[in-house]
Amino acid sequence: MFRHTLIPVRRFPQLFPVVTGIILVQIVVFLMYTLSGKGFGPATWVQFGAFVQWRIQDGEYWRLVSSLFLHVHLLQLLMMGVSLYLFAPQLEWLFGKLSFLFIYLCAGIAGYWGIYLTDVDGVITGANEAIYGLLGVYLFLALRGMIHPVMGRMVLVFVVFNLAFGWSLLFGHIVALTTGFVLAMIFIQFKSMQSDQDEEDDWQ
Repeated sequence: MFRHTLIPVRRFPQLFPVVTGIILVQIVVFLMYTLSGKGFGPATWVQFGAFVQWRIQDGEYWRLVSSLFLHVHLLQLLMMGVSLYLFAPQLEWLFGKLSFLFIYLCAGIAGYWGIYLTDVDGVITGANEAIYGLLGVYLFLALRGMIHPVMGRMVLVFVVFNLAFGWSLLFGHIVALTTGFVLAMIFIQFKSMQSDQDEEDDWQ
């Protein structure tokens, strides 16, 4: 599951361009925020695209995407970066660049939409919802026996642990997790049907 960690750093961007791009965008946005000189409070977070309930109500739906790339603390940036590095590359390899990006963004947007529906008060940032979406993908892969059972149990424990400590945004996390699970099911089924069709064509 983590064999990509053995790949030399210089080759990582070539093999996993989407994951690399997401991490770089997060770093650039963090540097822009940090060096902006506008302060480090919630007001600045909002200026840089953070999720805010009433802003979404006013039609600023783009915040459902921008909030995925905004991290306002170094620890938050590092945690999301490490999570991406550990969980995302093998999914980009499995699904392909565009499909992986679609899953990542859809799960993240769905998660933030779930937060919006629960009327949570406050300013929220970070790629947590997209990461939950990726974990949902892994849960489906574990259910299908496509990853090692030990890895599947590790992901399940990781999910349960994080949900237990993320109760304030629990519904959003569950929506993101479910979105990743369902999208994985759809894409895997499509790949399976496509593979069966290719085999039939080979026999004709």
